[in-house]
Amino acid sequence: MDSKKYVPLLPSDRTTLVSPESGPTAASPVAAVFNQTRKRKRVGTPLACNICRLKKTRCDATRPSCNLCVKRSEKCVYSEKRDAAQDAIDIVELLTLAPYTEALDALRLLRSTGDETVVLSVIKGGSNGNSSSKDSNASPHPHPSPRAFVPQRSSLELELMTKNPITYASLRHISMSELEESNLLRPISAARDTKRPDEPLWHGEMMFFCPERSTDDAQIDNDSAAASFRAQQSSSKTNHSPRWNDGLCDARLKSLRIRHWTNVPIPNEAAARVISMYLETDHPLLGMFDPDRFIFDLVGQHQQSCSALVVNALLYWGCQMYTAIDKSIAQYTEQFCIEAERLWTVAQEHDSLLNMIGAQLLSLALVGQGKDHKVIHFLGVAIKMGTRLGLFGVTEEDAKVRMQAIPESSKAAISHTAWGVFNWSIIISLFYQQPGVEVPKHLPTVPIPQVDMSEDSRESSSAGLTPSIDEPSQVQEIMGITFPRVCELWALMHQVSLHYHHPRHTMRPGSLSLEFAEMKYRELLAWAENLPSRLHRSDANPHHAVILHMWFHAAILDLFRPFLKRDEAVKLRLRTFSAPDRTPMAAYMASVNQLKHLIVHFRSNYEASTCTLLWHTAMMYVANAVLRDSRDPEWYQYLLLCLYGYETLRRPFRVAEAIGRGLLTMMLRDKDGSTSAQAHEILRHLKERGLSYITDEIRAPFMGDLELAQTDPDGATMEKLAGDFEDMALFQEFTNNGRLPPGNG
Repeated sequence: MDSKKYVPLLPSDRTTLVSPESGPTAASPVAAVFNQTRKRKRVGTPLACNICRLKKTRCDATRPSCNLCVKRSEKCVYSEKRDAAQDAIDIVELLTLAPYTEALDALRLLRSTGDETVVLSVIKGGSNGNSSSKDSNASPHPHPSPRAFVPQRSSLELELMTKNPITYASLRHISMSELEESNLLRPISAARDTKRPDEPLWHGEMMFFCPERSTDDAQIDNDSAAASFRAQQSSSKTNHSPRWNDGLCDARLKSLRIRHWTNVPIPNEAAARVISMYLETDHPLLGMFDPDRFIFDLVGQHQQSCSALVVNALLYWGCQMYTAIDKSIAQYTEQFCIEAERLWTVAQEHDSLLNMIGAQLLSLALVGQGKDHKVIHFLGVAIKMGTRLGLFGVTEEDAKVRMQAIPESSKAAISHTAWGVFNWSIIISLFYQQPGVEVPKHLPTVPIPQVDMSEDSRESSSAGLTPSIDEPSQVQEIMGITFPRVCELWALMHQVSLHYHHPRHTMRPGSLSLEFAEMKYRELLAWAENLPSRLHRSDANPHHAVILHMWFHAAILDLFRPFLKRDEAVKLRLRTFSAPDRTPMAAYMASVNQLKHLIVHFRSNYEASTCTLLWHTAMMYVANAVLRDSRDPEWYQYLLLCLYGYETLRRPFRVAEAIGRGLLTMMLRDKDGSTSAQAHEILRHLKERGLSYITDEIRAPFMGDLELAQTDPDGATMEKLAGDFEDMALFQEFTNNGRLPPGNG
């Protein structure tokens, strides 16, 4: 054998490579690596911030924020000093001793994050280097043996984290002591009394400020939940919250003369702020009309993209939202309701896009106010109008002919309205499950509206220019690119809605196909992995992108819920995944865990969490999950997280009180050790932030107990559960003897 074909072996004595006397030659590859390593060690820092470690960038360790985080407008957080050598040993032992599939998932996670602490945290379900020393769930040993690294997360969840990182983020465990210290588990008044005005409530990755009111916030009530975010809003460059106090979302709204559209005596400035809040907060997700053309006609008093019905219905909903920050606006809510319903009695006789929009807005507003049972009536009328107009129920060939006949200038408006109504019907069908809800049998015949986010559009918006009707406006930048992705999500879930809920008898155990559910699950995962980079999970997401991720995981819970209680549930397996525990329950719990973190993140960082109802589905679903999970030792804390999330929504939305009362009924019914005294105390907190002059009954006919809804929809409504609260509390007083939930005595 010719030895010249092989590269000579290096000397076995490594000291010859690093000896000061005979150091490596400059031409040696080993020398180059050695020199680079030595240079890195000289300029490195013993403790980089979390962001720099994850991004593998050189951190200067400046406190409180390193220079790189300042430039990136990131929150700079430092973990406690850790033993890197021990972490490396733990990783090696984990990869050596863990089952093959789990080791492979851990390796993939390590390659994607590059940080061993993240991998250890995910695998152990703990908070390595980040947990409070007071965490009762923490291991008593700082470095448990590899045998203790039995994954608390399912292997399917690890597979999802490694293969679908856009929507299944690698989750840092949130310790209970950390969650309790965040003040998210208590009423706002109590949290405010226990903190200094400038002290952050959340220590770690999420911050929740309680600032003193500034001169800009004269209209913000002292007890407003939104006031807690003002310091964060003014100091953050990422614009997590809508810019309500930096000015209106579009400069044209300053010229609004609202009396042209309504008889309700609301001042022009107040009406402009309410409309601006809606456009910034909910419209990026609902998208029923083209916002540019709406503002153009609203201010210019034109009738093409605006009508008195649309304006009054929008202000009916918007005044509920704006009550979150200014209680005085509540005086107009009922007036706009009366005016909108008066206008509807005339408008309902005529099929038009604007009347479809008005009907949908009335349906939405009635959900929040909990006034009556007309939610599905107005939705059904909007769908029937759209069908007669040819927007639904038309063959693909007929749809193409119709689109060719539509003027180019009208296509955007038609697409927004058709898809806005369609999306709302799917949301009502899946998340509210009201008997009799109508869903179009086919997708809209018009294409999904697209958003112009070109460089010219962004430059025009940032310059603060007031555009003409043909130019992009400031509001378009605020709208972002979320709505087209919302349309895609509900288009994927359309068949699920029809198959699961229409007719309702298809929900009988054993009547649904797991193969169908898995196929849809795969479609959802593929859709999520192709989201634009702006919608990937990050601290810089706008609020509507976070809600989109909440809707995604809530849809997955709906997809797998019918398979959790079957007799053969333990034997069911998803066929296209490799994890050993690839069960519907594992897929369900993986999304529950994501929703838990999304709720904490949203409540901690986004002012919109205090004034939009569109995210409450996440709290409803997590509360149902923890109440049904007998193995979850943290169920009570996460239930409180959801209940006090509803407390922040109580002032703008009356229905939040009924939801809180219904969830407390479920707690007393299903959880041993729950006490009526404690439930009454929580209920009192929910009522405190309400409006005392409202005394009539709150209507909430949507499903509250999502498991019971599959067999007894009448008994599962939130209205029925809320009405049973006092009887259940009285029963518990005689059977529980004042016991507290475990761990809360």
